[in-house]
Amino acid sequence: MRALILSSLGIMLGSVISTPALALPISFVNAAPPSTGAIALPVGKDGKLGEAAMAVDRITNGGISRAITAAAFRGNSGDTLNLYSVGPYSRVTLIGVGESANSRVGLEDFGGRVARAALEGQASTWAVVIPDAPAFADAGALVALGARLGSYEFPQVGKTTRATTDRTLRLHVANASAASSAWTGRWQPVGDGVKLARDLISTPSNIKSPQWYVDSVSAAFEGIPNVSITVIDEKEAARLGMGGLVGVGQGSTRPARLLAIHYRGGARDSAPISFVGKGITFDTGGISIKPGDGMWRMRYDMAGSAASMGAVLAAAKRGAKVNLVGVAALAENMPDGNAIRPGDVLTSMSGKTMEILNTDAEGRMVLADANWWTQETFKPSLMINIATLTGSARGALGDDYAALFHNNETAAKRVEDAGAKVGEMTWRLPIHPSTRADIKSDVADVKNVVEGGAPGASIGAAFIEEWVKPETAWVHLDIAGVAWATTRKPTIPPGAVGFGVKLFDEVIAQSEGR
Repeated sequence: MRALILSSLGIMLGSVISTPALALPISFVNAAPPSTGAIALPVGKDGKLGEAAMAVDRITNGGISRAITAAAFRGNSGDTLNLYSVGPYSRVTLIGVGESANSRVGLEDFGGRVARAALEGQASTWAVVIPDAPAFADAGALVALGARLGSYEFPQVGKTTRATTDRTLRLHVANASAASSAWTGRWQPVGDGVKLARDLISTPSNIKSPQWYVDSVSAAFEGIPNVSITVIDEKEAARLGMGGLVGVGQGSTRPARLLAIHYRGGARDSAPISFVGKGITFDTGGISIKPGDGMWRMRYDMAGSAASMGAVLAAAKRGAKVNLVGVAALAENMPDGNAIRPGDVLTSMSGKTMEILNTDAEGRMVLADANWWTQETFKPSLMINIATLTGSARGALGDDYAALFHNNETAAKRVEDAGAKVGEMTWRLPIHPSTRADIKSDVADVKNVVEGGAPGASIGAAFIEEWVKPETAWVHLDIAGVAWATTRKPTIPPGAVGFGVKLFDEVIAQSEGR
């Protein structure tokens, strides 16, 4: 295949797991809330009802407010109270929003909780009163985004239908036309991007080879204008000198690929923003094999690349006025007789050599070549790496923050602020000069780990930084702790999170001046 450039128009490659449409169809209506059926209402701090919710309370002759008082329902964010046969309503679900309603995260969380209530209830149609959020003209559309994310379920393999597709949400807003436009033109594409990322991450790795990944992403971009797709196979990667990418993949019967999605929505001469993600479609650790417990989850080791693909898909679908490149460094890390060994030395595309002390530190090796190729090919104005890179990042920050490293304060602040706005939080960790000294090798330029208790996340970042040109503004996100959820959150199901899609979308929106 060599270096193959595909137009996004008219292509359909490979086989994609079929996932149904949104489980909860959403519509926006101008009408006042109905006086029958099932309805969901936001409740603020200390049990306070907003103006629209008070109108519903009046229909029940104060039954809702009396129930709030009797149950001592405080309306704290996340609290839920279900009422049955109150006045003319078959069910009233009260969802606490506390003081968070006038924020993007609060609106999305409300939508996610409404979606779960609808999925778990019996009614086929739910009326939804939107929280008072004067800071957000598109509050209804953000509630819809939360519902989209909160209702996500990855289907059982081979199943193509869901039992919940008969449920409908009717969001009552002041201007249905404006809300619908904001949804279809701005926020539904973000939901599509998160869905793509979650689908890619969740797919079992016996299906998810590097080539399957290429085919699936190519199909997702089919028909979207201003998109070109570049695929580099293992032979072309070897010709280009990508020793890190080829080396990681050579232990697998399913060879490595480099995938790049180039979206041109900005000025012709404007340098793109690049999102370069680790795409290890399964990680056994290679010869440095991992323990068996929990290894099944290593199908998520391509979550960084999935976020890159999802963010570019969201931007392309909404016609963002900016140039973007999403890059996925794809390989399967397996321990067969052709696999690289601890102690091997590989030569990267840049000519810099890497000593492999641990084959389970493979993500940084594929990112080395992907970074160099991206800079040589596109000369990006900003390059963001995203990777499930180290267990030490998870140990330091748990499932609350992604670790953030950088070489540019302005770029770091931009990513940090974007994450805070959308609820994908980051926390800065350092690359100390001594860490850079620690990765120097006696037999190569650098080594991929430092044995003996060195700061693992910083070591990984320092290694990747070796393949970042001094003139390139660079941020690295280690998402090992935040890419997979073990418990349900309002907009996040157990399993694949899709962390990074919303953060990158906000970075893109800032570039557009939104």
